[in-house]
Amino acid sequence: MQPRSIYNKKRPRESLNQNHKASASTSVSYTGEQSHRHACRRAAVVNNNSRVRTITQQPSAENIEQNFVLPPEYMDIDDCTNVCEFCGALFWFDERVMSVPLGRRPIYSTCCKRGSVVIDFPVDPPDAIRSLFQENHFMNNIRAYNSMFSMTSFGAKVDESINQGNGPYVFKITGQISHWIGSICPPPGERPRFLQMYVFDSENEVSNHLNCFGNSSRQQLLPAVVSTLASTLSQSNEYVRLFKSAKDFCSTANIPDFVVRLHDYHRLKNYGLPAPGTLGAIVCDDGSTFEEFDIVVRTKDDRPHKVSKLHPAYMPLQYPLLFSHAEQGWSPVLRLANTSERCNRSLTMNMFYKFQIHERAGRYTHLLRAGRLFQQYLVDCYVSIEHGRLDYFRNNQNNLRSEFLQGLYDALSAGDVEGRHVGKRVILPSSFTGGPRYMYQHYQDALAICKVHNNPQYFITFTCNVKWPDISREVSRNGATPQDRADIIARVFQLKVESFVKYLKESQPFGPVTGEVYTIEFQKRGLPHCHILLWVSSEYVIRDATSLDNYISAELPNQVTDPVL
Repeated sequence: MQPRSIYNKKRPRESLNQNHKASASTSVSYTGEQSHRHACRRAAVVNNNSRVRTITQQPSAENIEQNFVLPPEYMDIDDCTNVCEFCGALFWFDERVMSVPLGRRPIYSTCCKRGSVVIDFPVDPPDAIRSLFQENHFMNNIRAYNSMFSMTSFGAKVDESINQGNGPYVFKITGQISHWIGSICPPPGERPRFLQMYVFDSENEVSNHLNCFGNSSRQQLLPAVVSTLASTLSQSNEYVRLFKSAKDFCSTANIPDFVVRLHDYHRLKNYGLPAPGTLGAIVCDDGSTFEEFDIVVRTKDDRPHKVSKLHPAYMPLQYPLLFSHAEQGWSPVLRLANTSERCNRSLTMNMFYKFQIHERAGRYTHLLRAGRLFQQYLVDCYVSIEHGRLDYFRNNQNNLRSEFLQGLYDALSAGDVEGRHVGKRVILPSSFTGGPRYMYQHYQDALAICKVHNNPQYFITFTCNVKWPDISREVSRNGATPQDRADIIARVFQLKVESFVKYLKESQPFGPVTGEVYTIEFQKRGLPHCHILLWVSSEYVIRDATSLDNYISAELPNQVTDPVL
């Protein structure tokens, strides 16, 4: 275990009270003497075990530097070097399971649930694609390159207006996300799109991929890169080879009626990289029967069809640059290992994606180096998880006492007094994060604290800084930028918030804490911040304006007294 910096202990309150009594009889105007008293009190609160004598007159700059220049310590959480003993995932020390004694080896569970999640590790991509991930041009246009080779269309309303200006790139959508797959043959008079480009006019494949974009976007893409990706995916991706094998059927004058059937790979009890012929097949028999979860791509179809998020090909069809070997995604048939029969052995979608996005010691994780495409993938995964939760509540309304919640109780609570406003509804319980009952329950909990401890004394805003040494070291180690690794920023900020709340309770800079409530929000460009409500014991409650000087200063920092600020 590496040594960690700790917060300084609080200076005894008696010395603060003496300073307060000494300054209470003086004028409250913001003079030089008042500014100096601010510096004295801030130094007394921040610095540990520092004995600061009471100043009754304006000292010299040398005395100020001698007594009050001790800078506040920064609490560093060290490097992300702790390894999970089950799957090799990397963690910070403070992310360990807190119930395990400090004398034992740290245990981490968010990656594989202590060895219960057993799935294949990400496979290294081909050398050509791996080298492209080192080029700035390719990384700045990676979403466009992935879109031209994806076999399904990305159905979502992407908000590009948020990226206007010089701020960091953010991938933002409004509404739902759906993946759509069309027919093998394009409609008459239309150009081939998505998977159709693997079948028709393969001699001009590079120009066909480039023609999918407008003139402004096309000028930023390089034909040499498109050619490299086309040849690499044709050799490594089993889905690309499957669709290209349909070229022989479509080269005849009279195209026969056939379908391409994409199997549910996990239901066939297959493991490892897909072997030829295991992901799908071309079926020419019209009377063939298909399994419930199979994806069927027809020769001619008037409209595209939505790909089920329960199919393991949901992600590989959309992100060929991330899964260049057609590695399969999540499936409902996946089960946990090392669990008893009485427990729920289902491997949830949340467990699968958490295992997938963890970096592991001694392994190259291709997914985490995808930059802007990684952002899109994370949003896609989150929306898929939320859809799964909503589907569960929709299909289990009888177990949620919905007949009670959707009746007069909810109607009267919402102010509905007419019978036409009461009807069948899908009830979201308080266990659904972000739902109305979830928010209302936490609102009532906060009011209960106010009922016992009165109004909170402090409203503290704790913001995230991407230049924190903890974030900078981890991001630079992977050769990325903070905007490319939203997972690192979120994990470090969560640890910082927990450490800050612990500091408020143990070091007591505002007095003994009797209660706290905090919420974490995200700014427009994605950085998180935390709002904290703090209750302190009655003897430390602020009762007049002059007491605020002990903790709050509305003045510009002094170069001598506050060199850090």
